Amino acid sequence: MNKKRILILISSVIVIVIAIVIIGQFYPIAFVNWRPISLKSFKTDYATAIFYYQRLLETYDRNQVPVIESSEVQQEIRRAVLDKLIENTLIHQELENRLKNNELKKMVENKIEESLKGKDIEKEVKTLYNLSLNEFKEKILKPQAEEEILNSRLLLENKNFDDYLKEVKSKAKVIILLSNFEWKNGGVVIK
Repeated sequence: MNKKRILILISSVIVIVIAIVIIGQFYPIAFVNWRPISLKSFKTDYATAIFYYQRLLETYDRNQVPVIESSEVQQEIRRAVLDKLIENTLIHQELENRLKNNELKKMVENKIEESLKGKDIEKEVKTLYNLSLNEFKEKILKPQAEEEILNSRLLLENKNFDDYLKEVKSKAKVIILLSNFEWKNGGVVIK
């Protein structure tokens, strides 16, 4: 009787965890050196990119707004978003290898604070990206800060950031689980 209850309990926990992962869209769509990128993260970044481009076109060339709705353009935006998520993950991994975790966190926080110092951009962020200020910090400013930190570290070593990133991307173990994309020659391509 006890074994049966334990088995039911374990099975229930497994089902609940699977349901949470599926409903929350936390399951991976790609692995970068075995670190997952979740569907939720991809969808959030894609929605932000679409919103941003729509706002941009509405502001500068209203006649081009329907272009964003074409399947080819949306597919290219998906490709670019996935490529950027992979690049951000590689940069983060590289910084984790070079710096202590608390040191990296503090440097990123300082960069973000420095970029926002004396500015009240919450309304602009919502209007342009459809993100809260905290989401903007996490999705836009944090990866940008990490890229700047790695770039400055590489400059101290007399290395070019773009060349270094190209090399890291070419050596990375990337597995993409989305059927329309693949990793080829250090970048995401549409199948």
